[in-house]
Amino acid sequence: MAPRNAARPAGPTEIGVIAELAREARREAQQYRGGGRWLATEAAPEPLEDHLVQMVADTAVLVVAGFWEGEVVGYGWARRIGRLDGSSIARIEELFVTPAARSVGVGESLFDAVRQWAQRERVAGIDAFVLPGHRQAKNFFETFKMTAHALTMHTRLQHDPGE
Repeated sequence: MAPRNAARPAGPTEIGVIAELAREARREAQQYRGGGRWLATEAAPEPLEDHLVQMVADTAVLVVAGFWEGEVVGYGWARRIGRLDGSSIARIEELFVTPAARSVGVGESLFDAVRQWAQRERVAGIDAFVLPGHRQAKNFFETFKMTAHALTMHTRLQHDPGE
């Protein structure tokens, strides 16, 4: 049984609930600038359950489940990415906590689990993806002394079905 407020690597029993939370995260992302573009180009593909099974089996990926009151209310995943200089970073591709469970430490537990994994993997640093305009997410990552180091610029063309 998981602690009341903690995060741990996700197992097969959490795949379904994490997939549903990821779908909730995608619905939320649509309200932020860049959300539609992210969904069309970078978000993990459906069926999310299949994608999660592959990630859980991948030794270069950590998938974590966040618990509150014994229920999975958040998730995150990070991937070890090789850099041109031979070192690696951990890239947090997704980290999400349901709105009702925010501000109770679940997000911090998820980030700590990723940080511990990254330290065991001996990576040079951690990057995280945040949508432009999602001030709450930006502020969350800044509490861990993370700073923005790149922006993706985009212009829509006439044939872009996204955003």
